[in-house]
Amino acid sequence: MMNSRANVRPYNPQCLIGNWYEDRVMEEEVLNDFLDKRYSGQLASQKMTEVERMSQSLPLSVSGGDGLLRFGHQILLANAWTQSAPYTGEKSEMNCCLALGIPHASGANEGATELTATGTTLMRPTLRSAFVIQRPNLSVDSQTVRYGDEIMISDTSGQLFLSCVKSGTRSARTCDVIFTNHRNRSSVWVVLHPSSHLRLEFEGSEVKIDDKVVLAHAPTNKCLSVNGEHSNRSPYGREYELLCELSTGSHASYKSPILWKFQTQPAY
Repeated sequence: MMNSRANVRPYNPQCLIGNWYEDRVMEEEVLNDFLDKRYSGQLASQKMTEVERMSQSLPLSVSGGDGLLRFGHQILLANAWTQSAPYTGEKSEMNCCLALGIPHASGANEGATELTATGTTLMRPTLRSAFVIQRPNLSVDSQTVRYGDEIMISDTSGQLFLSCVKSGTRSARTCDVIFTNHRNRSSVWVVLHPSSHLRLEFEGSEVKIDDKVVLAHAPTNKCLSVNGEHSNRSPYGREYELLCELSTGSHASYKSPILWKFQTQPAY
């Protein structure tokens, strides 16, 4: 005779077994945590990545009818040079602009923040490549920038300043270029005419937007330059190394270009 209870399951969905209460509490905590993060926008799917955030476009200052560069302008600092292929000798036009690099903690000054300065090939103003021209005393005005003037170049928030610092891995002729919130004399640059023969003549003359200029580090007289032979891939595209190198007044003798252009938005 077949046992009538042979096919009866000993448990059913309503039967509570094991650590059922702890499991239920954990499930509720996970659900509540998910709902809290969703309402506050903290879910990974809701967050904007750092690359997306730093790649947001920013407007540049509108140039006036006179086409002159002014303190307070929000600008793109661009560089262009010609590069020859190593074997074929074929020449190509290369372009990059100043940009914020990767942040890291500074060991020299407690609480200081340092970011490498880099030359990005993404030639449009973004949160990492738009900068503001300021006076060394940070006074606010809209006076024109003149050859021989000392300037500071800061990010759009006014917290980080382009600076030149000594390097333990480079020769005495070159220095590293960084952005730091530790503002001092190392963050001051002098706008020079590109021709060493005409610098004295043009000193005090107004700088026009898109004019090629040399940016000399005020304490060392070393010039901001792009090292076109050293580049790497990043989430933002190809990036070139920036450095400060000692100039003898003839930029033609250097492989790395030292000529920069301040770019703004046209008035039309």
